[in-house]
Amino acid sequence: MTLADWLERLAPGPLPVFAHTQTRLSEQWRRSEEIAAREVAQTVLADPLASLLLIQAANQRCSRLGSEVSTAESALMMLGISHYLDQARKLPVLEEGRVGGDAKRMAALHALLRRVHHGAWQARDFAVLHSDLRAEEVQLAALLHAAPEFLLLLRAPAEARRMARLKHRMPAEEAESLALGGITLDQLRLPLLENWKVAQLSRDLLDPALVGNPRQTILMACLNIAQRSQYGWWDETLLGDYLALSSINLLSLEVVVATTHANAMHAERAAGWITAPGAGVWMPMLPGPWPVDPDEEETAEAAATTVAVPKAPAPAPAPARHTACPMPDKRVLREALQGIEGHLDGTLNLNQMSAIILKGLHTGLGLSRILFAMATPDGLQMKSRFTLGIPVEDPLRHFAFRLDARDLFGQLMGKMQGLWMNESNRERLWPMIQPALQEMIGSGGFYAMSLHSSGKPVGFIYADRGHGECNLDPHTYTDFKMLCLQAARGLGKLGGLSPGQ
Repeated sequence: MTLADWLERLAPGPLPVFAHTQTRLSEQWRRSEEIAAREVAQTVLADPLASLLLIQAANQRCSRLGSEVSTAESALMMLGISHYLDQARKLPVLEEGRVGGDAKRMAALHALLRRVHHGAWQARDFAVLHSDLRAEEVQLAALLHAAPEFLLLLRAPAEARRMARLKHRMPAEEAESLALGGITLDQLRLPLLENWKVAQLSRDLLDPALVGNPRQTILMACLNIAQRSQYGWWDETLLGDYLALSSINLLSLEVVVATTHANAMHAERAAGWITAPGAGVWMPMLPGPWPVDPDEEETAEAAATTVAVPKAPAPAPAPARHTACPMPDKRVLREALQGIEGHLDGTLNLNQMSAIILKGLHTGLGLSRILFAMATPDGLQMKSRFTLGIPVEDPLRHFAFRLDARDLFGQLMGKMQGLWMNESNRERLWPMIQPALQEMIGSGGFYAMSLHSSGKPVGFIYADRGHGECNLDPHTYTDFKMLCLQAARGLGKLGGLSPGQ
């Protein structure tokens, strides 16, 4: 199908609203003579379908006057609150129509709604922190960003479902193009919103060609956060979004992360009627089964099946070297992150940058044994260069592996990615490590991450808490990856960094 075909198929027309929205608007209609526009706007902005309908109706009227509205509150004032609430009572209800009888489609709609609601909440809050007096414009743009996805689920469910399945196996743009006949959502979004009479200001905020505007930077970072945290907070690319928000709002990285997490929790609690889980529930990343994606081809039974991992024989007793479990020091972690950020101008040498990184890992994260490996001068091996907490006699000091190896660490170097070796994945991953390295590492869990800059490997970090009772945990793993991402940025800014430097 061509773009024109899709625009015709998804053209303006009747849309249902969620049952919760209809109930709230009906309650507000009873107070229509005294209710404030802001209260009604909050109800509408919780429902992207209701928001799209309201903006379209208001701008259809505004177009005759040569103006446009870009907020729900302004749209309500244009139409008249009493008039809008009276008309809203007649809107069709999603759950009462044909779509409501399709459990898979409803699950997909609620999953999308949860993600969009989260992104809009983040966008409004960070716009407010940026002293944006019209923060609702950013919030509304975040909701309208998903308009093509909602309309596809309602009017082209087969293509929407195929697109969702393909995204599990290939990059998003490729999946969209295959499912939509050569068209991506980015290509469809702006002309579709123009057809629906969405204001130029809102479309500009969503235009990828107009980068650099602080409001757009906030909007895109918040949309990314909502997308990447939908099933957990481990995605390494979240750091880039945090840094973007930090630079725009002049906030420390730690404050941005804390604010983002708090917003996720607030968004989760504010919309308990949305049945799909949101990013807020993954805040304590505890072990357990993943939720079944409504578009996943596997059955719930297959996805929930767990494999019992046999325990390895207990090793012979040995003197414990790490009897006192180190405690992470968040202040030191923050100092390490800021120390790297403050020296991205090439003013530090390799030894100085490595010292900041190792201190952040050791004291900031409470990790006992740490090694930082770099490529050998011939570019064939990754070999330990700096260590901390590893005794001279410990074989781990001689850690090395070939970059072209097909073992676990060689594959890890293929792109920037992290690994947490633990009981849930040991049976599958441990055999992929060379026997000599298995002996060096020992039987405990560990974190590892490849460091890349400008698409090229610049290092490798291994860290653990010894082989005593000091276990690793998911919160520290998240911080470990965050620090490693920042470390890669710092190493990439060292002047003349090359293998074997």
